[in-house]
Parts: sequence; structure tokens; C-alpha cells
Amino acid sequence: MSAVGRALSNTRRRLGAVAWAYGLRLLVAWIVASPIARTLSSSVAAHHPRGDAVLFDAGGLELVESLRLSMGVLSSELRGALLIGGVLGWLLLVPAAGLLSALADPERSGPAEWTRRGVQLLPRFTLGYGSRLFCQGLLIALAGVALWLLEPRLPGSWDERQKDLVLVALAMPVLALVYALGAFEDVLRAELLGAPSVGAALRAALGVARRRSSALLVGAVSASLCSLALPIAVAPLVARIDVSRPETWRLIAVTLLHQAVVFALVALRASWLALVLELRSRE
Repeated sequence: MSAVGRALSNTRRRLGAVAWAYGLRLLVAWIVASPIARTLSSSVAAHHPRGDAVLFDAGGLELVESLRLSMGVLSSELRGALLIGGVLGWLLLVPAAGLLSALADPERSGPAEWTRRGVQLLPRFTLGYGSRLFCQGLLIALAGVALWLLEPRLPGSWDERQKDLVLVALAMPVLALVYALGAFEDVLRAELLGAPSVGAALRAALGVARRRSSALLVGAVSASLCSLALPIAVAPLVARIDVSRPETWRLIAVTLLHQAVVFALVALRASWLALVLELRSRE
């Protein structure tokens, strides 16, 4: 069986871990978003006969008006949400580590074991996560400064569109490197599961990335394209359901569709991680 086939089979066997990771992400999203959603819907929707359905009307007029009227309270809620979201976003490394551990473990386990392994790996994953964000931020900042300095030196005969196209073309290699750093972090996380130290895991991950670069590149890009295509494919169906109309079933249907897409995205993420583990095991 190919590496992709074994990765997909491993993911199907670990759907319980996928559901566990999805459930924790859903809980975090609800904690962060619910105060903002209540604030947004209370200004206009609370006094409208159709309730918050008006926020989904074509043109977005009521949504913009609701944003304007609730801006004062909303800014306060956003500050709190950013703080809480930052902490909870860091804690989401626990289900990420637990899911990876479940995929790597040949024996079946349960949520208690996944949580234990996730907490155990949290310091290592935090170091990798922070290092990746720092490197990506540094690359983007340096590229931004370089493009800013380059723009005045472009030929004056070029129009704005030509200049923008050149700047975008020059930025693409940097964005590709930023993307590659994110994929490499997953390779590093796979090595962190059993490495005696972070340094040893980094050296092993660099070796895997060098020897399996083509397979990793194809897998990462394929997973990303599927993750992008899935919401785009479902969007027309959501538009046809039209939650701005009063029937309750429409809201329920759209909610279920949204969550089905999110669950599928978590499963795609698990498939990519399973592929990383499979390629690593073949070293």
C-alpha cells in the first residue's frame, strides 16, 4: 500500500481522536465567539421583527449598521476575546499533540490518554510553535521592508498595475518559504513525540525534510488545496439555503453544514499528519 493509502487508513481508524480534537476546537471557538456574537446581534436584531436574520440580508446593510451601533461595546469584547483567544489558542496545542500521538500509537487509546499525552508534549510543541511564528514573522517583515525599498526604484514608465504584479511576483518565494516553515513544523512535531531532546528532534526533522522533500511538498500542497476547495464547494449550497428567511430549519441546516466542513478540515489535517508519520517511518 502506498504512503498516502496507509495514511488515509490510519486516519479512518483514528476517527475518535479526530472527533475529540474537533470537539475541543469547537468549545474554544464557542467561548471566544459567543460574547462577540451576542453583542453584534443585540443592537439591531433585538429590535427587529425578524431578529438576527436581518444580519444576513443581501447587501449587508443591517450587518454594517449593527457593527456601527455596537462598536463601543464590541471593541471591549474584542479586547477580551483577543486575550482569551490567545490563551485558548495556545492550549489548542494540547489536542494537536494528542491527535498526533493517537495517529502514531499502534494501540487504541481514549480521550484520557490523548489529553495526558497532549499536556505532556505541550512545552515542546510550544517551543516549536513559537519558533515557527518568530521565523515566519521575521521573514515577512524583512520581505516587506525590502519590497518597500524596492518600489521607488522600479521603472517610472511602468503603471501601478505592472508595479503591483512585479512586487507580488517577488513576494511569492517568501510566501512559499513561510508556507514551508508551517509544513516543516509538522515534521518536527512528529519527531518530538519520541526524541530525547528538542535538538535531536530538530536534526531528525531536517533529515526527513531533506530526504522526503518531494513527497512532503506534494502532500502539504494537496492537503491545503483540499482544505481550500471544501468550503468553496459548500458555499453555493449555504447561499441557496438562505438563513435570512424565517424558517428555523434553514439555520439548523447551515449550522450542520458549517460544522461538517470543520470536521472534514480536521480530518484532512489528521490525514496530512498521518502522511508525515508514514514518511518518517519509512526512513
